[in-house]
This record gives sequence, C-alpha cells and structure tokens, in this order.
Amino acid sequence: MDSDTPNADSHLHVEFYANDRAPYVGVPFVRIMVPGDKTNIIDQPVRESHKQRFPRQWLYFQMQNSGSQAIGTPLQEWAKDRPDDMSENQLAELSILKFQTAEQVATMTDAQAQKVGMGGIGLREKAKAYLGAKNQKASSSELEATKAELAEVKAMIAELMAKPKVGRPAKSAEA
Repeated sequence: MDSDTPNADSHLHVEFYANDRAPYVGVPFVRIMVPGDKTNIIDQPVRESHKQRFPRQWLYFQMQNSGSQAIGTPLQEWAKDRPDDMSENQLAELSILKFQTAEQVATMTDAQAQKVGMGGIGLREKAKAYLGAKNQKASSSELEATKAELAEVKAMIAELMAKPKVGRPAKSAEA
C-alpha cells in the first residue's frame, strides 16, 4: 500500500522561503508538494511542526538567510587564538577555496588538501589539534564547575547532619 511507504516525507518537495506578498512580507512560509502533482500543493506560514518534520530543509533556509553559511569555529577565530598555526596568506587561500570553519579544514580530504597547496595536510593536522585542545579545555572547565558544585552539596549535607534532630523521640521496643 502506498501509505505504508517508510519515510514518505523523503519523497516530498519541501521549500521554505520568505514571503514577499502583503500582508505576509518577510514571514517564513513553507511550500510542500508531491513531485508531479500540481493539484496538491500546501503553501502556508511556517509552524513548529514544519520545522520538526523537515529539519534539513529548515536548516538550509536558516543558513541561506543568515550571515554565516557554516556551523563551527570560524577560521578568523582559529587564526586569532593560535596565530602561529597559519599565515595570513594561508587564511586568504582557505577563504578563496570557500573553507569557513576550522572543522571543515580538520575534515578535508587529501584532494582538498592538495588544492590548498603546500602545507595543506599540515593545516589539517593543526586544525585537528586546535579543535581537540579547544574541546578538552571546555570539558575540563565543565568538570571543574561540577567538582565545585559537588563540594558545595557535600558541605550542605555535612551541615544538615550536624544539626540536632528535632521532633518526638523514637518509640522504644520495650513498650
């Protein structure tokens, strides 16, 4: 049966767009259609259910309408944090080749590294080291915060245990 098709949403054409018709100027809309069927087109303002149902298309729409195209650590931040890792020329070369984040450089293929030129593979390794150190630093700061919170909780428990107990004394077993 056609309705039993697993992941039927993958067969739909889904397009998010910013409406340009009054009174909805600038409001995000969604257009959902079955390819080849002109009679059944859904065109309406975006709801939360659309974002959850079609997360890939929603993310693409958001990326197209925001200033940044990629998710991750921008190359400029990497260059600022570790100026010895790459030269200004390498940064410019990566920008020309449309690399935008340190994550993209860390995961580039050998063919992409060859297009970067001499030092491309070295840049990839430096990006991996930078991201590893950055993630480790974030993890260690979270661990320190957790340890401090645990110490506070232990102090509170010790304080509560030291207070005299209030209430009626317990019944003795002799009665």
